[in-house]
Amino acid sequence: MADYPTDSLIVEVKYCPRGSNRYISGTYYRRTRGYEDGKFIRLRINRFNRYPVEVHFKTSDYYKKANSRGQEMTYQKLRTVRFATPEDLLLAVFLHEFSHYLDHIEGKNGRYKQTKADKFAMSILEKLGVI
Repeated sequence: MADYPTDSLIVEVKYCPRGSNRYISGTYYRRTRGYEDGKFIRLRINRFNRYPVEVHFKTSDYYKKANSRGQEMTYQKLRTVRFATPEDLLLAVFLHEFSHYLDHIEGKNGRYKQTKADKFAMSILEKLGVI
C-alpha cells in the first residue's frame, strides 16, 4: 500500500466471536472512540475456517430474470473467488475496507460503495497474482 496515504492508519485483526458462521468480516470505522477519526480498520476471521473458502464479490454487471411472481427483476452478478489461505482471505477483505478508507480521506460519500470496494480489492488481488 506504499502508493497510498496510510499515516496513522491502524488495522486490527481478531477472531470472529464464537458461534459465528461467517468466514470473515471487515469494518472501516469513519468514527470510533480511542482512535483518530477515519483511521481504523478491523478484520475478524473465523478460526474454524476450512480452506479453501469461497467469497462472493460484487461486479458492475447486471442481468434480468423473472421472480416467482413473474415480475422482471434486475440482479447484480457476483464473482466467486476461492481463497486457499487465511492470509489471502484477510488481504482481500482488508483491500475492500481500505477502499472505504480511501473514499473517506478523499471526502467522498461513504454510501453505496460496496461494488466499488469489491472491484478495487479484486483488481489488486489480480495484480498480486492472488486470484
